[in-house]
Amino acid sequence: MTTSLRVAVAQLPNRVGDLDGNAERIGRAMDWAEQEAEADVLVLPELVLTGYGLGDLVLHREFLDDADDALRELTQRSGRTTTVLSTVERVAPQRSWDTRERSVAISAALISGGELRGSYHKMLLPMYDLFDEARNFAPGRRADQLWRIGDVAAGVSICEDLWSPEGPPEAQSVAGAQILLVPNSSPFHRGKAVGRLTNTQAVAVRNGLPVVYVNFVGGQDEVVFDGGSIVVDRDGELRHRGREFAVDHFAVDVPLAPERPLRGPITTVHTRPIARTGPVTPTAVPREPLQDPEATWSALTSGLRDYAERNDFHGIALGLSGGIDAGVTATLAVDAVGPDRVLALALPSPETPGEETTDAKQLAANLGIALEVVSVEVPSRAEEVPEGAQEHEAHGSRYEREHAYHRARAAVLLDMFEERQYLVLATGNKSEISVGEASLFGSLAGEFAPLKDCPKTLVYELARWRNARGGVIPEQTLARTSTMRRLSPDPLPSYEVLDDIVQRYVEYQQGFDDLVAAGYAEDVVQDALRRIDDAERIRRYTPIGVKVTSRAFNQDRRMPMTSGWRAHPRPEPIEDPWASAAEQAGEDVPAPGADGEADVG
Repeated sequence: MTTSLRVAVAQLPNRVGDLDGNAERIGRAMDWAEQEAEADVLVLPELVLTGYGLGDLVLHREFLDDADDALRELTQRSGRTTTVLSTVERVAPQRSWDTRERSVAISAALISGGELRGSYHKMLLPMYDLFDEARNFAPGRRADQLWRIGDVAAGVSICEDLWSPEGPPEAQSVAGAQILLVPNSSPFHRGKAVGRLTNTQAVAVRNGLPVVYVNFVGGQDEVVFDGGSIVVDRDGELRHRGREFAVDHFAVDVPLAPERPLRGPITTVHTRPIARTGPVTPTAVPREPLQDPEATWSALTSGLRDYAERNDFHGIALGLSGGIDAGVTATLAVDAVGPDRVLALALPSPETPGEETTDAKQLAANLGIALEVVSVEVPSRAEEVPEGAQEHEAHGSRYEREHAYHRARAAVLLDMFEERQYLVLATGNKSEISVGEASLFGSLAGEFAPLKDCPKTLVYELARWRNARGGVIPEQTLARTSTMRRLSPDPLPSYEVLDDIVQRYVEYQQGFDDLVAAGYAEDVVQDALRRIDDAERIRRYTPIGVKVTSRAFNQDRRMPMTSGWRAHPRPEPIEDPWASAAEQAGEDVPAPGADGEADVG
C-alpha cells in the first residue's frame, strides 16, 4: 500500500492569451517532473494554459479552438507522470442563476501516457472584488469526483472550491480521497499569504487530508500573483512553501491519508507507480513568507515590470518633482527594469521650491537614471486680478497656477515619450486619489500608476524600507510637504487620519456612525466621506495600477458615478439647477398629465 505520493509543483508565470509560450513552459515542466523529479503527479496553476484574467476572450470561438489544439499537443507529449493541467473547456450549454447560457468551464485536465484521462470542472465561481467568473463560465456538476493515480485516490479542486467550508474538498473527503490537488490563481494583497496558509491548513485538518496548493506568479494588468505555493500535511503542518514573486519548481513526497472506502465516482489515470531512484530534496525548513513592506515592494515591481515588458514598451518615463511619490515611483521603476531603461523629466514651475528640483537631480544621480530638465511656461493671470484684490486672491490663484503648470507638464511629458514608445508612469497615491486631490493632468498623467492603491502612509513606509537597503531617496524629500498640499485652499486631515478613514470606508464598508464611534470628529468624517464620494467620477479616468490592498478602486469597488445617496449626513439640501422657478420657490407644481391630457412624453 502506497503511503506517500511524489508531487511535483511548477509555479509558472501568468501569461493571458500566450498559448504558444504557455504550452512551451508547461512542456518543459512536464519533462522536468518526469525525468528529473520522477514524480507521480505534476500540479500547475489554475488556467495555466490560457492565463488567468481572460475576460471576454472566452467568448471567441477561435480562441477556444486554439486552446483545444494546445491541450491536444501537450496531451500527446505526456508520459508516465500525470499532469493536472488547467485550461478552459467547452461544455454543454447551461444556465446557473440567470437566463444566459454558458458553455465554457474552468477545467483541470488530467493527462498521462499520451491520453486525456478526464477533467474536473471548477464548481464555485467567485463574483466579488475583481472576480466575475460566473459572468462567462459554467460551474461544474460533480464535487465528489476522484482520480486513481497508481493506487492512490486523489481529489482535485480549483481555487475558490477550497475556500468554502462546504465546498468540493469536503465532498471529495467523504468520497474517499487521500490527498487534495488544488490549482490556483490567487492575486496578491497585503496579508493575503497568511490568510491562504491559514485557510489551507483548516481544510487539511477539517478533512484529514494533505493539500497541495499551487499558485501563479507575475503581473496581469492591475493584479499580481505572488506565487508562494504550499504543501500542507493532513495535520495542518506546512511541509513546503514555494518562492514568492518568482518562478519555482519543487517536488515533495507527500504523506497520504489512510486508505478509505470509496463512496463516489473514481476515474483511473494509471495504476503503475513510478520506479524512483532517490528521494526528493526540497528545502529542509519551509521558508517564511515575505513581510511588509518588502512583500508590497515586490508586488509593485513585479506588476510594473510585467506590464512594461509584455506590452513591448522600450522603456519607462516619468516626471520627477522632487516629491515623495515621484521618488518612490522612480525607484520602483529602476528596481523593475533597471536604470538604463528609465528616463526622468524635471519640469519645475515658479511655485516649485528650488530644493525640490535639487532633490530630483540628486535622486536621479542616486538611481543612475538620465534626467532632462525642461522649463514649462503658462500664461500669467496677474492682469486678470482686480487692483487691491491680489492679497485676497493670492493663495487660491497660486493653487490654480500650479494646476495650470501640472497640465502643461503633462502635455510635455506625454508628447515627448509617445513616439519613443516609453511607458509613462503616473505618480498618484490612493490617499489623494480617494479624495480627488490627485489631478488628471498632474499626478495622474500617465498610463500606469504603480502607487494607485498605496495609501500615503504606506508610500512613506516603502520609501524608508527601500532607503534602508541603499539610500536613494533624499532625506529632505521624506520631510517635505508637497506643493499641492501646501497650496491647497481646502486642507486635508493628516495622512494617518485620512488613510484610516479611507481604509475603514472603502475596504471595510464602515459608515459615518462607525467612524464617529471610532473616535473621529463628525466634521472630519463628513468632509472625508463627501470628498471620497464626489471623486468617483475622477477615479474613472485614472490609469491602472497594481492592487495591493484588499479592496482597490474601480476593479474591486464598483460605485455609480451619479448617485443621490451619501454615506454622510448632508449639511443642507442640494439645489436642483434644473428645477423650475416655482419648484425652487417651494410652490406646488402639477404633475405631468394633471390637466386631464394624456402624458405621452
